[in-house]
Amino acid sequence: QIIRSVHEFVKKREPVREEVSIRSVIDGVRALVELQARQAGVALRVHLPPGLPPVLADRLLLEQVLLNLTRNAIEAMQDTRPEQRVLRIEADHEDGQVAVSVIDRGHGISPEVAERLFSPFYSTKAEGMGMGLSICRTAIEFHGGTLTHAPHPVGGTVFTFSLPAQAASRALG
Repeated sequence: QIIRSVHEFVKKREPVREEVSIRSVIDGVRALVELQARQAGVALRVHLPPGLPPVLADRLLLEQVLLNLTRNAIEAMQDTRPEQRVLRIEADHEDGQVAVSVIDRGHGISPEVAERLFSPFYSTKAEGMGMGLSICRTAIEFHGGTLTHAPHPVGGTVFTFSLPAQAASRALG
């Protein structure tokens, strides 16, 4: 299923917006995130409150954003002490927005890097092409949302994407 999902993403296609739950998006990539985290000695913690409203989005694009953010977070913790290697994925609903945060305890982001973080072709990784975060931001903005980052108070970084929440669907009939 994961391979099929990635294959669908790389095929050229028009984005398909539908009502999706953030829980189902996270569930769609959770096995792959857990595998990557386990290989890096990182513990995964997911906190999703009940009753999150759906968002109108292309599920595959959101899954790719989440995979990119979690992969970056796992890589950022490679030099973190093993007992502090915790990746958290949290969601919240406030002011008509559903926000999803990817929180790491890694090295953080310096102010100099933060200025150019979302610029195409800018990367702090030796092997990086500098397209990941730029594409993520474009995908989230395509959905009418925002992608931001902030320092984690205990060390590391919090990346958050927010999308407009959909009103609860009314039953037909």
